[in-house]
Amino acid sequence: MERQKHTPGMVVNQVPVYFTGKPASAFGGLPLTLAKLLEVIGFREWVEQSIPIVETSPNAKGIYGKVLGLFLTVLAGGRRFSHWVSWGHGAEVLRQAFGVEWLPGSVSVLTRFFARIDGPRLAEQLGEKLRAFAWRTVEWAGVQEADLNFDSSVLVRYGHQQGARKGYNPKRPGRPSHHPLLAFLSTGQVLNLWNRSGDSHSANGMIDFFSQTFESLSETFRVRWVLCDSGFYDTEFLRFLEVFCFRYVIAVRLSRVLQRELLRLSNWRRLDDGIEVAEFRFAHLGSKDKKERRYVVVRQQISRRPQAAGRQPFLLKELEEHRDYRYGVWVTNDEQAPVEEIWRAYRPRAKDENVIKSLKEDFGLDGFCLDNFWATEAVLGMIALVFYNLVHFLGRQVSAPQGPEPTLGTLRRNLFLLPALLGRNGGRTVLRVAVKDLGMRGRLVYLYHRIASLPVRLNCNAIGAAIRAAPVEQSG
Repeated sequence: MERQKHTPGMVVNQVPVYFTGKPASAFGGLPLTLAKLLEVIGFREWVEQSIPIVETSPNAKGIYGKVLGLFLTVLAGGRRFSHWVSWGHGAEVLRQAFGVEWLPGSVSVLTRFFARIDGPRLAEQLGEKLRAFAWRTVEWAGVQEADLNFDSSVLVRYGHQQGARKGYNPKRPGRPSHHPLLAFLSTGQVLNLWNRSGDSHSANGMIDFFSQTFESLSETFRVRWVLCDSGFYDTEFLRFLEVFCFRYVIAVRLSRVLQRELLRLSNWRRLDDGIEVAEFRFAHLGSKDKKERRYVVVRQQISRRPQAAGRQPFLLKELEEHRDYRYGVWVTNDEQAPVEEIWRAYRPRAKDENVIKSLKEDFGLDGFCLDNFWATEAVLGMIALVFYNLVHFLGRQVSAPQGPEPTLGTLRRNLFLLPALLGRNGGRTVLRVAVKDLGMRGRLVYLYHRIASLPVRLNCNAIGAAIRAAPVEQSG
């Protein structure tokens, strides 16, 4: 038994203070939850077979410890590489719990490792594996149909990283940024991510991005709607979706031409108190595509619905009959559905903003950045398609399958942050988690056994085998 050494004079409120050299960790809940999940799915094998980096140095410590080190930094609340956590005595607890012999000892170990993905070839090799991983989390959740949503985000940069350029940046005007594309399912999983330079338009590369995302879905999966915000209102993209028979609802930028169309509307129909709907047909005659399409409009009265979403177009807000309304306009290729159904189909897309907010605030998507553009894309993809989807699966499918989905911060506070001490019992290494409440103990035991019995596994040899070579026609 270890002898406790008393340090004279160290007394706090009449409580003597001692030191111990036993390995301890503040994250004692991780072994019972996330470490067990990684063990069940075979995460270590997947990492070692999927990361396109070959270590040749005889002193190399292995790929898995570095990927796990980044994951643990994110789980601990780190939002950039400089927030790497020096685990101290806790490193021994986490090494034992996650089954590794080594964890990174400095920030530079992580940055040098990911910086080795320095070109598009390696980035795409990794991206293919990440998309396949993301799809496996969808299969584990039993999702067979959902909406396919697309959005972009602004990641502000404060250095001279490749691709960091001035562009659309509402919160930090004039600052360089990256402008990545993201693909989501309406059930919450992130399916794809492309990094782009900050001066890219939202719809730049959208057709290729859509095709690549769709290829990662299985043959049996049904896309109900394709939903995008107004940044993706592009006639070339609309034609692409129509050729392959995808039902879409895309928000519309209210240009002067479309605002004039709103002024001509007279067929308003009351949907609810303070809500009216209408529709019209319109074609952009000045563009190459002159197809007439269906546009649906929802306007909400501000005096009755002060929190109503939508905008007040500048041509309308000075007119007496329009100044008390906010307008939302969407284009769709569904010619049969009532206007209110189109609107209700689009409204859940607002959850994507919550996903992006969580990726930034909880997972540090906007903070983990390297000088090389492709290395940054690799890190962003690892965070969004692997770390986020694993935590989402743990929170949605395991921890709270019926209630509201917990955020990473909630999981950290309620499950991960539990003091634990590594010791010995009968010649075996044991982890003693400090939980006094019997109800909490029961919940942890329940979650452990629930995770241990999950029928989930990463088949590294077959993963991605169901990926399609090209989009196929799909009925609405």
